[in-house]
Amino acid sequence: MKAKYLLVLSLFMALASCSENKSTKSDSGDVDLESAIKNAESRRKADPNASGGNTCLLDYQTQYDRVLSESEVLTATGFSKDVMETKNNKTLKNPEYHEFIYKFKNGRVSKTGITKGLPMPDVVKIGNIKAISLSAFENTYRAISDEEMQVAKDALNDAADGKSGDAEADAAVKKAEDQNVSKEQIKDIGGGIMDMMKEVSKGYRVVENLGDAARWNIVSNELYVLQNGVQFVILCDVNDDNEKNKSVAIELAKNILKKCE
Repeated sequence: MKAKYLLVLSLFMALASCSENKSTKSDSGDVDLESAIKNAESRRKADPNASGGNTCLLDYQTQYDRVLSESEVLTATGFSKDVMETKNNKTLKNPEYHEFIYKFKNGRVSKTGITKGLPMPDVVKIGNIKAISLSAFENTYRAISDEEMQVAKDALNDAADGKSGDAEADAAVKKAEDQNVSKEQIKDIGGGIMDMMKEVSKGYRVVENLGDAARWNIVSNELYVLQNGVQFVILCDVNDDNEKNKSVAIELAKNILKKCE
């Protein structure tokens, strides 16, 4: 259920935001952020059709810089290697959450939000290769309804008050108390995270003729692609034009799919 996923994820993200210790590892006996995300997602995507059939794609979980190479990114974007920086992000142990980042300092200036007028890099990011069924993919990458959000927020408040009846939620609240994080902080930050998730979820658009299923998010500039029970995600923010970002992301996705035909 999406509301349950939102509850657990927001609780642990709120805890991570409040805590002075940003480490993803926990002391013996505690529940850590990575385990919480993994367990929440396993409930969300539980489906007998989730076979992870594309073993070729799964093999790239530890080789994100190979599944989307430097030369492919340079060709698709037209950018120069001279202004490129790369980062292999492995903050969490599970390779599902690893990502490889290509960043270009082209002098683009932000036109919106609190960063308006400030220089911003152009970014291409590949990550989140994991097994997921078609039905779970379609249920995940869609707009969150008002009803789902209200259920999730009610559950968040119950969890913060110790009334959830959910082991993971109770563990998160206990850990927060051990770190002097108040129930009010969890409610405020967790609720804010949920609101942000809901806004992003409004941006999903179907992309035709790409893999078995694909979604482009016009808010986050991310392309989600599913092929034979395995997904990957490309973030492409290389232009102020959303359609340009989308077209570059699709070109890169097609290159990845060719590797695992």
